[in-house]
Amino acid sequence: MSFSRRLIVAVTVLVGLGLGGCASEHMVDVAVPKVIAEKNPDTATMVFFRSSFFGGAIQSSVFNVTKGDTNFIGIVSAGKKVAYAAPPGKQRYMVIGESADFMDADTIAGKTYYVRVRPRVGVWSARFSMRPIPVSDVGLKEEVGGCQWVENTPASYGWAKENIASVTEKQRKYIDRWLKSDNNEAIMPGDGE
Repeated sequence: MSFSRRLIVAVTVLVGLGLGGCASEHMVDVAVPKVIAEKNPDTATMVFFRSSFFGGAIQSSVFNVTKGDTNFIGIVSAGKKVAYAAPPGKQRYMVIGESADFMDADTIAGKTYYVRVRPRVGVWSARFSMRPIPVSDVGLKEEVGGCQWVENTPASYGWAKENIASVTEKQRKYIDRWLKSDNNEAIMPGDGE
């Protein structure tokens, strides 16, 4: 591909990523999600959030992929947050966009942990990364508080079922690269509240 062609593609992608926060039609806004309202002391609560509107037109889907399983958590749109009742202990999570990225977590039952889903520029679409944010982060409460809670619907579960082949292919394609990286961040037990 010529330089000018690559430049046109890059500008097109950047313009597309800059479009405002389009929420997933598969999720529903809620005041308080069931996972928070009916908090189980035997689970850890994971809060995945996207406070940035950069890449807002592209949705990111989050999965628990511990032991190679691919369990759908939810679709995290710009300005939204999803709560997940996670088994405590060591878990692995994956976020999907143009590619897949992963994050490990070691959590304690009864605590809540926060994960920022962050868009990055991709080749044809947005890519996403996950970054653990400890509760000691001074800007965390304001950042998470600025996001709207969402929950899954039959439509979001249907989307996950329809797209599972693509999701597992991205999981397979990108996990080895992630495992070999020296830049992998993880949630530690003391990061929660």
